[in-house]
Amino acid sequence: MKNVRPIRIRALIASGIALAIGCVYPVVFIRWIVPLYATCVAAMAAAAFLLFHALFAAKGNQKPLVPALLGAAGYTAVLMAVTPLVNNAIFGAVAPWGSVLVNTALDLCFWLVMLRRIRKATGEPLRAAPLICALLVLAGLPVSLITAAPNVKATGFIILDNDENYRERIDSIDIYENTLDTAVPQTQVYDRVTAHLKAPLPEGKTKKKVLVLGWDGCRADAMAMRDHREAVDALLADGGKAYIAYCGGANYPAPITQETATVEGWTTMFTGMWGDGHGVTGFDDVRATKVRSFLTTAVEDGLIDSSAFCFSWDGHLTTYADEIAYDKANGVNAAWLFTEGEEGGEGDEGTFEKAMAELRDPNGADLLFTVFEYCDYYGHCFGFWNDAPEYAEAFRRSNETGAALIDAVKARPTYGEEDWLILITSDHGGHIRSHGGDTLMERMMFIVTNKEG
Repeated sequence: MKNVRPIRIRALIASGIALAIGCVYPVVFIRWIVPLYATCVAAMAAAAFLLFHALFAAKGNQKPLVPALLGAAGYTAVLMAVTPLVNNAIFGAVAPWGSVLVNTALDLCFWLVMLRRIRKATGEPLRAAPLICALLVLAGLPVSLITAAPNVKATGFIILDNDENYRERIDSIDIYENTLDTAVPQTQVYDRVTAHLKAPLPEGKTKKKVLVLGWDGCRADAMAMRDHREAVDALLADGGKAYIAYCGGANYPAPITQETATVEGWTTMFTGMWGDGHGVTGFDDVRATKVRSFLTTAVEDGLIDSSAFCFSWDGHLTTYADEIAYDKANGVNAAWLFTEGEEGGEGDEGTFEKAMAELRDPNGADLLFTVFEYCDYYGHCFGFWNDAPEYAEAFRRSNETGAALIDAVKARPTYGEEDWLILITSDHGGHIRSHGGDTLMERMMFIVTNKEG
């Protein structure tokens, strides 16, 4: 007769771990708290290991450690891979709550099969383990639902962020001069800036000036949040226009030629070229050495005296390393103003302070380009959709800082003598918690301008 006590203890400990995971995992996944999510996955693997160890021991395996480790690793890998596939097949989209339900159902099936096999191998009932397993479903999900209550509206239980719903949201926005099907390329940022700098000065004006407000990861449908559109409305009130634009090298539904991501998007706007020209089509690509941004070329061509780029994402330091070194070696009056501390808006506060200092300085940069990470950071953490409170707050903060910088422009003592072009734009959109792909939601961004031509 087998000694089933150690086997029963392992099964009970595994069930206890599963219960704890059931109470934590859903809300951790919904809110994408990465350290806790990683802990939950590790705990899932540990619980599976105990179950496999109990099963192999019950079958008389004298050395169950290695097969138990392999079984746990295989189970965890399959669970993590199958969950999104089943989720997409059922709901037609990556739905956070759908993932939770699918994951829980698959996990429950695994537990019931394993407990049945352990019971059959030992010939003894494991009365407490199935009870705890049931509590996993009965107690775990309601606890998580209550904990995630503030975010239930954002998740809508099942997110269907697809083309149809996206188009409906865009159609509800009345500020755009064009449609998704007639979206303009994001290269127009470069075209508008250079055209402005090369155009003759209007009567009474003595200096060309440019301010670009870049909002990393801000979707085109974010403009539906009318209460948070302070900076955008400020430009429109001055006779400006807003346009839907696209990134990725081609308008939807044509295949993208470069990732809908940060490095690719800003480089395209800086150079007026798509990836086949500037060399950056993926995250790890290095920009073509001979390709310079308008931060450098506008100064070298004598269109302006100085330029400045204010940013907090250190990836720009890598992308533009060659150009930064070139400017320094050749005495080009282009400032690359980096503020460390992207997460939580700390870096954006530094970006704002540096940009404000440039605008308050009578001799500040003639071409000032800023990138704020609010929308991208919180989009990755909580989701790129308007109903996510954190993403809505990121959009509000972007507009708030943008409006303050626009006010600083108008407060300049020399404002009446300066010919200002002010643009608000984004490098890419986002889908669920990521970007880089070819969905409509990732490819569409916007260009808001205070003047035509």
